[in-house]
Amino acid sequence: MPKPDPEDFHRALTASIEDPYPVYRRYRDAGALHRVLRPGSGREPEWLVLRYEEAAAVLAGRGFGRRASVAGVGPETSVGIVPPRYRVLSALVDNWLVFMDPPRHTRLRAVVAECLAARMRSGTRARVREIVRRLVDRLAAEPTVDLVERYAALIPVLTMLELLGVPSGDQDWLRERAAVFQRATTFRPGPREPRLVAAEEAARALAEYFRAALAERRATPGNDLLSALLAELWDDDLAAEDVLIGTCVHLLLGGHEATTTALSKSALLLLRQPGVLATLRSRPELVPAAVDEFIRYDSPAQMVTRWAYQDETVGGHRIRRGDKVTVVLGAANRDPDRFEQPDTVRFDRDGHRHCGFGMGAHYCLGSALGRIEVEAGVEGLLTMLPGLRLADDAVPYRQDLVFHGPRRLATTRRE
Repeated sequence: MPKPDPEDFHRALTASIEDPYPVYRRYRDAGALHRVLRPGSGREPEWLVLRYEEAAAVLAGRGFGRRASVAGVGPETSVGIVPPRYRVLSALVDNWLVFMDPPRHTRLRAVVAECLAARMRSGTRARVREIVRRLVDRLAAEPTVDLVERYAALIPVLTMLELLGVPSGDQDWLRERAAVFQRATTFRPGPREPRLVAAEEAARALAEYFRAALAERRATPGNDLLSALLAELWDDDLAAEDVLIGTCVHLLLGGHEATTTALSKSALLLLRQPGVLATLRSRPELVPAAVDEFIRYDSPAQMVTRWAYQDETVGGHRIRRGDKVTVVLGAANRDPDRFEQPDTVRFDRDGHRHCGFGMGAHYCLGSALGRIEVEAGVEGLLTMLPGLRLADDAVPYRQDLVFHGPRRLATTRRE
């Protein structure tokens, strides 16, 4: 069989968006790394990393980071994550923890992690289960249910609003602006400029919202995450209002997309694999292991990007300082050299760590909360799904190669 053309990777992936794994398999079998021209203006080169061992080397390696400006070469060295003409959007994203490098990243992560852990110790699992129970009860009377819009997307946003201490009645307003924001900050085919224009307005609205919320907490502190963040003793370069606002927006958005996608994919898998559903209904104690396996099997985040901060050798390939490196998590998590029967759902993979939450310094800060949300969401699905079936076998997917998942998951009641 001829080797796949590296230049065809992105086109082939977009054409197979509902099931990218055969594309991953062809390229992974041909090599751990591929040098390609990425789509978009300029057609700059990038490295694709497709196997687990090499993915771990990049994700955990100190020679790779999140900012082109630190890498020191290439066309993006003079700008941040977002072009600076989008002033509000750029300021928000530049102050997201996920786009920082050590040591600033380390200091901010420590503060946010402690505040988040303190809030989670006060009964978060029980509150998330109550959110899920209310949703399940509400949906029980509906003849048709979109499990993305009416279930998976609501669990993370309602959970984070409660943790932050902002009104649950604001959920629709916040979700609308979050969706616009996300469309500009993840990779999707097509022109990016219109999405950036819309995201600038969404960023301005979100920044004003959290600026007002922080002002309220300064006047009247509460037992919530916003108050906890304000009470911390921040280092001088982290104490700016922009950092606090960026952190609030990141907390709202950062886990929303990933958790929504993980829950949507879990629902689709359970609908399409009734044997897995039957196993979990008879043995609900397996739900934590099942959630971990679902995230490995069909990762909510399919790709993450790094920049080479120095010359490195990965998988026998010389990566130069300034090179863009895309780690294809979906491919690495089905690497047969790491996982036995990688294309099969199994609940006995103890000790076989996947990279669905990342690795190294940027290992997902919200992974513990995300697990709680997805576990509670799957428990709710075990109650709902025996009475539901897919309305159509063809499930529409978002044209997104980072957060990859169903755009809609229409179901109807079984007769």
